[in-house]
Amino acid sequence: MRRLVLYLILVLFAVNVIPSSAQCVEGGTAFPVGEELKYSAYYNWGLIWVRAGVASFSVGEEKGNYKFTVVADNLPRWEWLYSLHSSHKAVMTKKFEPLYMESSTTENGFWSKEYYRYDGNHIYKTYKNKIEPKGGSKTLNRPNCSWDIIHAVYVARSMNIREYGVGKSIPFHVMFNDSVYTIYGKILKEEMIENRNGREYNCLKCSATVVSGTMFEEGEPVYVWITNDERQIPILVESKISVGSVKVYLD
Repeated sequence: MRRLVLYLILVLFAVNVIPSSAQCVEGGTAFPVGEELKYSAYYNWGLIWVRAGVASFSVGEEKGNYKFTVVADNLPRWEWLYSLHSSHKAVMTKKFEPLYMESSTTENGFWSKEYYRYDGNHIYKTYKNKIEPKGGSKTLNRPNCSWDIIHAVYVARSMNIREYGVGKSIPFHVMFNDSVYTIYGKILKEEMIENRNGREYNCLKCSATVVSGTMFEEGEPVYVWITNDERQIPILVESKISVGSVKVYLD
């Protein structure tokens, strides 16, 4: 469930990207301070779709910087089957320089807390969890133009992907589980879609590769529909996973 809600929503919304050889990002106005987006994740259980989890993404300010808050939970009715409660906070400057990211997660009795502080090409991580309650620390190398899973969402939304056209494969570097992965995204076509609430959106349908070793089917792309405008809001994400299919809708 954690990867169902978090990995799918966070990493795979970051398909609107720029080449690694270009300047990372200069900033933008895709997400105003005060924005809050809420999503529901549906799992395909036999012939029916079951609403399994929710997530919210909000933009605020902290000392003149952007503050991103992401919360993901399973629905109470599934608590007996699987328990997940996760919150993330990430801060970066208005020039899109990441400062820190922290997370707190409880998952089926396992708990963890992590803190990442950015300093140039290094990230200093401190952590503690159920297995290591006293915690520890490590230093991670950060390649140029790479982002943790929270910052990646908002950096990606600020890119003008329409200038690359249809069909061009473009890399984006994401840090996940203390490793750097390259995700390749591309625009497939422009398409009108209807959300579960009946509202129609003019979207760009995009595809993205997935990170090996996760719950997604190897070789199966993930599809994401984002609004065809400056805000580039993810409306729908869908993918096959190892035990069925999943869709994530904007509420």
